[in-house]
Amino acid sequence: MIGVLVVLGGYAWFSAKQVRVAAGVARPHFPYGDYNAGELNTMYPQYANENVATTQTPEQTHAKFISALKAGDLNGAVECCFRQGDWENMKAGLVEVQKKGQMGVMVGDLSGEIKIGEGQHLDNSSMATYYYFALKNGQKIGSTIDFIKDNRGVWLIKSL
Repeated sequence: MIGVLVVLGGYAWFSAKQVRVAAGVARPHFPYGDYNAGELNTMYPQYANENVATTQTPEQTHAKFISALKAGDLNGAVECCFRQGDWENMKAGLVEVQKKGQMGVMVGDLSGEIKIGEGQHLDNSSMATYYYFALKNGQKIGSTIDFIKDNRGVWLIKSL
């Protein structure tokens, strides 16, 4: 009876460890110990593109976006500067701005200098928030542009 309990208990322990091994949080060799937090962060970075070298900065992306908008190239503005999955929604938003006759205002507001948020840096990161300021009724009003880095090292606009 004790032997059967030992075998069943061992099988239950082994099965539970194999589930953790399959999930990638435990070593695949006996005694199937769990990885520590540092090992997990190395194996599974929190942000997939944080260690990808930058090939196009947020400032360069912003400049391309403004240039395409000034040229009236909505497709170019969307395709150069946003993630492919966001193209349809962003283009629809830009078309709506254009229909309302507000494209000049938008370009004017966004054309100024953008500055990275305080305490942020682009080294080993995959997301960043930049600030820009525009004049509305004689008052300086600020807003943000969020950027995300893709797997090619290109910083793309996540939201305006």
